[in-house]
Amino acid sequence: MKRVLGFLSIFIVVLIGYYVQPILFPPDTTSSPVEPSARPAKRNSLKHETVATAGCAQYIGLPISEVEMDLGPPTKIELSGFLFEMRTYPIEGGLLQANVVDGVITALKVMGKENKESPFEFGMTNGDLAEQMTLSSNFAVNYNDEPIDIELTEDDMRFRPLIAFDNGTFAVPFFDGANEELFAVAYLDVETLLRVMPYHIYSGNPLSFQSQENNFDWEQVNQQKEQQVMELVNLYRSFQKQPALETSTAVTADSKTLLASFLAEPQSVLSRDRQDEWATNSEAHAGNFSFSLRDKEFQNLAKNQAVDQEAGLFYSPVIDPWFSLFNWISQERWADRLLEEGDYQLGVAFDQQNVLVLLQELEQTKESDER
Repeated sequence: MKRVLGFLSIFIVVLIGYYVQPILFPPDTTSSPVEPSARPAKRNSLKHETVATAGCAQYIGLPISEVEMDLGPPTKIELSGFLFEMRTYPIEGGLLQANVVDGVITALKVMGKENKESPFEFGMTNGDLAEQMTLSSNFAVNYNDEPIDIELTEDDMRFRPLIAFDNGTFAVPFFDGANEELFAVAYLDVETLLRVMPYHIYSGNPLSFQSQENNFDWEQVNQQKEQQVMELVNLYRSFQKQPALETSTAVTADSKTLLASFLAEPQSVLSRDRQDEWATNSEAHAGNFSFSLRDKEFQNLAKNQAVDQEAGLFYSPVIDPWFSLFNWISQERWADRLLEEGDYQLGVAFDQQNVLVLLQELEQTKESDER
C-alpha cells in the first residue's frame, strides 16, 4: 500500500510539472528574422561580346560633311517623314544610304562592296562570319539609363544576326533567304536600332517612331520611297543575274487601290482577333510591333477589289524602306518571290508607314491597261 501511495504521489508531481511549466515559463514566440537571399530576384543581365570597330561602323555618329569627304556627294537627298534625312551614294558594285539627323550619321545601309577593313564580305555565309567572331543571341543595351534586353531567334541568328562594336554601335548583316549568302549590311546607333527593332525585346521598351507634322508633304515622300523600293529590288535582282522588274501605271494603280482599301476597311479581310492585333500594333508606333497580311488575307483583299495578283505583301510599320526590304529578303518566301522568273511587273504603294507591294503577271497588267 505504501508503494502504491508513493507511486501515485510521484505521478501527480510529474503531471503537475508537465502542465504547469509552460504556464510559468512560456516559450519565446518571437520569430527570428529571415536572412535576405544573396541572389537577386531579377533576371541576370544578358552579356554579349563586342568586336573591334571596322568598316562603316566607324562613320556612325560622325558629321555627314566629314564622311562625304570619303564618300563624295550624294546622288539623292530625301526626307523620310520620320525626322531623319536619307542620302544615297553610289559605291563599287552597289549603293550606300546614310540616315542623317541634325547633320550627324545615325545609320548606314550598304548593298554592294565595302572596303577591305570591313568584317563583312558580300557573298560570305553565316558560317564564314561565325569563324571570325562569336555570334550572340542575347544583348543587354542601355538607352537613357533604361536597360533593355534583346533576344534573337534561331532564324535571326541564321539570317540577320546582331553584331556589337566596341564603339557602342551595331551592325545587322543580312543573309539572303534564298541562297543564304550575305547581300546587305545595316550599321546603326543604339537609338536607331531600338526604333527599327527587328528582334524580340525580353524586357524594357522599344522606342516609338516619330512622324512629321500634319502639314508635311507625305505625297512626295511616299512617291520617293516607292521609287527607292523599286530601285533596290532591281539591284538585288541584278546581283542574282535576274532581269529588272518593270512597273506600269496599271500595276501602280492596283497597288494603291489595295492599300487604300485595307486601311479604310481592314475588317473586310481580317478576323476579329486579327483586327485587334492590327489595331494594337498600329497604335504602338514601334518597330517590333509589326503587322503583315497573311497570304489568304491578301488574296481576299485582291479578290474584293477585282485585282489580279501573283504575290503581294502588306507590311507596317516601314520607317526605313531599305532596312525593311533587307529584312524581307532575308526571309525565304520573299526572297523567292522577288526573284520570280518570267514576265512580271511590280507595283509599290506607300501611305506613311504602311506599304503594299504587288507582283503581277505582265499579261494581267496589259488586260488592266485595256480596261
